[in-house]
Amino acid sequence: MHTPGCSPLLRALVAGASLVLACPGTAEPVRPLDLARQLNEAFVAVAETVSPAVVVIDVAQKGPDAGAVNMHPWFDLLPEAWKEQFRRQQEERGPGRRTDPETGPDFGGHGSGMILSSEGDVLTNHHVVEGAEKIRVRLRDGRQFEATVRGTDPDSDLAVLRIQEPPKHLPVVAFGDSDKVRVGEFAIAIGAPYQLEYSISFGHISAKGRSDIIGGLFDQAFLQTDANINPGNSGGPLVDIEGRVIGVNSMIRGLNSGIGFAIPSNLAREIATRLMEDGRFVRSWLGLTIGALRDDERVRRRVPDLEQGVVVGAIAPDGPASRSEPRLEGGDVITAVDGHAVSNPNELRAQISRKRPGTPVTLDVRRDAQSLQIRVEPAPLPAMEERWAMMRGRGGSSRESDPLHGLRVEPLDADAARASAVEGGVVVSGVAPESLAAEQEFQPGDIITEINHAPVESLSQFQSLLREARLSKGILFQVRRDGQDTFKVLKPRGK
Repeated sequence: MHTPGCSPLLRALVAGASLVLACPGTAEPVRPLDLARQLNEAFVAVAETVSPAVVVIDVAQKGPDAGAVNMHPWFDLLPEAWKEQFRRQQEERGPGRRTDPETGPDFGGHGSGMILSSEGDVLTNHHVVEGAEKIRVRLRDGRQFEATVRGTDPDSDLAVLRIQEPPKHLPVVAFGDSDKVRVGEFAIAIGAPYQLEYSISFGHISAKGRSDIIGGLFDQAFLQTDANINPGNSGGPLVDIEGRVIGVNSMIRGLNSGIGFAIPSNLAREIATRLMEDGRFVRSWLGLTIGALRDDERVRRRVPDLEQGVVVGAIAPDGPASRSEPRLEGGDVITAVDGHAVSNPNELRAQISRKRPGTPVTLDVRRDAQSLQIRVEPAPLPAMEERWAMMRGRGGSSRESDPLHGLRVEPLDADAARASAVEGGVVVSGVAPESLAAEQEFQPGDIITEINHAPVESLSQFQSLLREARLSKGILFQVRRDGQDTFKVLKPRGK
């Protein structure tokens, strides 16, 4: 309840006090216990309102390796000891133990989801149902139903299920506007962590637009939250204090770290709608290499009045942008897509990728002092190898189309190692446009210190470790940039 003349901060402070205070300009005193009760009732109301539209998802896998724990987005972020423990548990299951002739499928996979429609559509994570042989959905009242996959999008880690023979009057979630979410707002996670069904945890929105969190995903603009999210929460809702879905809980950074990530609700709803309509989500592209205006001093000098935008680099000879009207040129600065401002490459990719292929878009462009509106029709996003070949203007040999050749490295000299406080490694000297390395935002100057947890001490060792690694399983790099360590995963999207 809002008390006129009393700021939110003062109300919060009063709520924690043990005395009765009056806010300026009010006749009635603020009673701390009353305020605490109101906040308490707000959380209770959210739990009671949203939980009936949340489901528990149990998955029986197709085989002993399908859907294994190391396919989950959070797996590569765990300490090595935890990963070994999970691997041993997976191996102990052994082949032939997934389906028993007498007891039926072994529902060894678990996650959460939310009901989208009274017809029984359920939104969850792709990794929750990946490799599923059979899916079971449980409602809060204990009823169980079989479900099938209606559509899935590995590139965003989203999937839509359909409950078979759904009951009448299914409750559905209400969506909020994730673009309007503010850092610091309450965030409430609902799901089944460690199979503890309908657990509620709360915290705040810690950050927005988190990218470069994990490899293998095209869409990365996560909401970060300190609400407790654990294995089993995946696919469940992150809601605001009004009970509106603002995100789909997707991954964590280390167990018990207090750092979780959710797919923004606006993106999730858009992809879910397309999955329900078409069974898949086809992304679009323009056929450009792009960079941030703030990183291109040469172009910034030509447009000194612009602070943000996306600089056009190379244009694929046969790509959609090559047929734009008027023609895009290298060095152009794109500032908006259909009136929506874009300030960096991620924002431009997000705007274009979510357009339906063949649907014309209008780009606001600055070319030196000239302002232009350029019309272009995005085309379906080709496979990575094809995109790279198109950007190079040739068919490409098998060597050229190898995604690993998107990353060029050189030996790390002793001075650079000391300056970066590393004992060894190799330094990135170049990143090929439209390669996996480019998609994971490797940058020249990055120092690669480990591959799949093995130390990199020389260029020859780097090459040896890459030869031993399996790209299909994902290759984990530890990277030092600006004195900070981060992890990147190279893996073909959709695999």
